[in-house]
Amino acid sequence: MNRGRTFIKCPVNYSPDSMKYDSGKFEGGYRLEHIHRTKRFLFLAQAVITIVFAGYLLLAAGGFTVLPFFLNLNAFLYFVLIMLLLINVEGFFFIILEMRFVKSTSTKFIITQRGFRSSIVWAIVAMVVVLVFWFPAIPAIAEDAVGESGTVIASEGVPAILTTSNSDLFGVMEIDTMDFVAHGEAHVFILTEHNYEMFEDDGELVLGSYRINTDNFYADPELVIEFPDYAHGEFYVIIYSDSGQQIEVDYTFTKNVSDSMMTYLPLMSMLFLIAHSAWAIYMLVINKRYVTGGIYR
Repeated sequence: MNRGRTFIKCPVNYSPDSMKYDSGKFEGGYRLEHIHRTKRFLFLAQAVITIVFAGYLLLAAGGFTVLPFFLNLNAFLYFVLIMLLLINVEGFFFIILEMRFVKSTSTKFIITQRGFRSSIVWAIVAMVVVLVFWFPAIPAIAEDAVGESGTVIASEGVPAILTTSNSDLFGVMEIDTMDFVAHGEAHVFILTEHNYEMFEDDGELVLGSYRINTDNFYADPELVIEFPDYAHGEFYVIIYSDSGQQIEVDYTFTKNVSDSMMTYLPLMSMLFLIAHSAWAIYMLVINKRYVTGGIYR
């Protein structure tokens, strides 16, 4: 007798094999979610570290002022690029992990295609930066574009006065040399803004004692000064005639990309170029395995 008993009929398609399939599918989805969550957390933490530490480097180096505005990229850009390269490489590993647990062929096709296109863009940008810094004609064009030149009139009692900043607002371009050609004999003094404003009424002898070009100030007829390494600021160029009469003085200020940026930026760009070129090739090879699935699924 079956009195008091209830029988439940199992679905026809419910089997131990389907249980294993559903379990594996659920586990793969869980792991994918865990990978995505870990990726977001890690990238967010690294972004915060990058911003905080870059700000610290900027303030520690005195590379930021509001009035007048100045933001020294060299103070933190190297660190930011290193962190950005690290995040990019970590992104490669997360894609590899993601590919292990994705079940759909079409999804794998999309992931690899997206990875390939993204790396191509990164590689192109890095290549452009490398060419800009290493191609000889481009720095020469930049020098001509941002340099200063002209002619001033100087006399023994009334000097010619020029003002210039030793770098641009972002510390990228810096004065490299100052070239003076005097049609006579002249004394050339370069002073900081602070010293000039303090002693501007005290005459040639006092101003000359505060010049930063201590060993090289006599133009007869030419004078080339390699600008010393100073923090960003305004500088006064004071030119006195030493011939007892008015003379014309031609000047040319040559500006170059800062030495520190010329050292690390091409190198970092080359590392980005190598990393993303290799990854783009890898993604392209893997992508070809899923072309059919990407089209028909």
